[in-house]
Amino acid sequence: MTIHSHRLPRIVQVLVAVVGLLAPAFLGVVPAARAADDVKIALVAPLSGRWARQGQLKKMGADMAIDEINAQGGIKALGGAKMVLIAADAGDSVEKAVSAAQRVLSGRDKISAGIGSWLSSFTLGVTEVAERLQVPWFTLSYADNITERGFKYTFQSSPVSSAQAEQALELIVELAKRNNQQIRKAALVGDNTAAIVFFFKPLREKLLKAKGIDIVVDDVWTPPLADATAIVQKLRSTQPDIVFYGATNFPDSIQVLQKVKEFGIKTPFMGVGAWLVTPEYVTTVGKELLDNIMSVTAAHPLKGQEELVGKFKKRTGEPFMTQDPLMTYAHVWIVKEAAERAKSADPKAIREAAAAMELTSGPAAAALYPGKIRYDERGRRVGATPVIVQWQNGEPFTVVPANIATRTPVWHGTGK
Repeated sequence: MTIHSHRLPRIVQVLVAVVGLLAPAFLGVVPAARAADDVKIALVAPLSGRWARQGQLKKMGADMAIDEINAQGGIKALGGAKMVLIAADAGDSVEKAVSAAQRVLSGRDKISAGIGSWLSSFTLGVTEVAERLQVPWFTLSYADNITERGFKYTFQSSPVSSAQAEQALELIVELAKRNNQQIRKAALVGDNTAAIVFFFKPLREKLLKAKGIDIVVDDVWTPPLADATAIVQKLRSTQPDIVFYGATNFPDSIQVLQKVKEFGIKTPFMGVGAWLVTPEYVTTVGKELLDNIMSVTAAHPLKGQEELVGKFKKRTGEPFMTQDPLMTYAHVWIVKEAAERAKSADPKAIREAAAAMELTSGPAAAALYPGKIRYDERGRRVGATPVIVQWQNGEPFTVVPANIATRTPVWHGTGK
C-alpha cells in the first residue's frame, strides 16, 4: 500500500522523517562523510604561440605532482582533499597572459594558489592580477623586478637574473682559464623580454668591464626576430670569445643558431634559461653545434634525482627533464605543504603559511637546489642558486655546482 504523506497528520510526518534519519545508526550503518572540497591550483602558462613548448612542459610537471599527491591521499589536514589543476593559456603576449589570469582567478572555480606564467614579462602582469585578488602566486620567472614591487602574494623560487649573470660570467672566465684561454671579447645577443633585460644589464654596466672584457656586439630585438643574418655577420666579423645568448622562443633561437652553423662560427654560447635545452634543438641544429652551448637556469635535474627523472620520462615520453617541469612539480608540492600547515584551502591562509614555512625535506625541497624552501619578506627564495647546464652529445646535463653535477663541464673555445 502506498502512503501519501500529505494525507497524514503533521506530527506523523515529522516522526517518519526523524526515524528515516536515525535508522542507519540503529542498523549499525554510519552515513558517509561529505567529501572534502578539491583544492584548485591555477596554472597560467603559454600553451599556444611561440613559447607553447615551455608551457606544455610546465603542465607536465604540475600534472605529475598532482597525481602523486592525490595517490598518496591528498591533503591530510583537509580530510584528504584532492588537488586539481586549472590551466589557462597565456598565449603569446602580456595582454593575453593578464586576461587569462583574470579569467581563471575571478571565475567560478575557487582558486587556492597559482603557479606559472613562464616568461618574466608575462609574470609581471599576471602577478598584478594575483596581488589584487589576493591569491598567492609561485613563479620560476627570473626578472629582478618581479619581487621588487612590495607585493605580498608573489613567491619567486628562482635566483634572479642579475645573480644568474654574475655566476655565469664567473664560470665562463674560470673554465676558460683552466683551459689556458682568456676571454677578452664578449657579445650580448637576445630579445628584450624582462628576464633577458635583467640578465644583460649587469653584464653591460659593470660585470664584463670589471673582468677586463670588451663588448663587441650588443644586439637586442623585440620578438619575433625578422632575420638573424645581420646579427650573425657581426659575430663572424668581431669574433667574440663568448656569446651571452637570450633568444627566449624557439623560432627566433633556431633562426640564430642555424645562421651560426651556416657561417661556421665556433664561439661558445652561454644562454639564460631552459628554453635553450629542449629536445627539439637536437633534431634542428644537431649535436655538434649544441656541444658549444651552456645555459644558466634556475633548476635542472641533479645528482640523486635519477628516480624522479625516470618517472617523468616514463609518464611523458620526453627524453629528459628540464627546469620547466621540475619547477612546477616543486611548486605544486609547495602549495600542498602550505595547505597542510594552514589547514585551509583559503588563498590568504595559504599565503601566510607559505611565507612562514621552511622546508628542508620532502619532494619540493629535494627538487630545488640547495634543498631548502623558505621565502624572505620580498617573496624571494632564500639561498636560491643558479645551475649551469651544458649540452653534451645531444643531452643537457648539470655541470655546476660541482657537488650536484651529473657531468663535468667542457670548454669548447677556439682560443682566438
